[in-house]
Amino acid sequence: MKRIPWLSLSLLLIAYSSFSWFLYQSTATWIVWLIALSFALTQALLLTAFLQGFRFFVKGWLKSDIGYFSVISIGAFSIAAILVWIHVFEYVLLLIAAEVLARMDLQNAGFNQWQALGVLTLVSISGLSVGYTAQELTFNL
Repeated sequence: MKRIPWLSLSLLLIAYSSFSWFLYQSTATWIVWLIALSFALTQALLLTAFLQGFRFFVKGWLKSDIGYFSVISIGAFSIAAILVWIHVFEYVLLLIAAEVLARMDLQNAGFNQWQALGVLTLVSISGLSVGYTAQELTFNL
């Protein structure tokens, strides 16, 4: 039996619940909720199953001048977008940090990449659901 890292998974659940509250209060459309759900799934996949392929892609991409120019251009655009949408970026940064922490704790606990993917996905989607349900119940009372 593997020891489950409850603290980091709880932090991940709270982070996604907080993000879900933010989305609910900003009256986000269903498309934004779909983007948030796909972000959770993509992040879990990149941190577990596709990690080696992602590293290979980045290393191959940075072998040319066009790759470096693209990285600099995307970085500059990202910094501008971050500064304009800082209130959203704070949540995204919090989600990334919480998920990386949970992934590292799962790895140290002996979970393989597919088990970690399942746990991270389940906790992330549960966090979005808990936040949405809590806000829905709060506004309907």
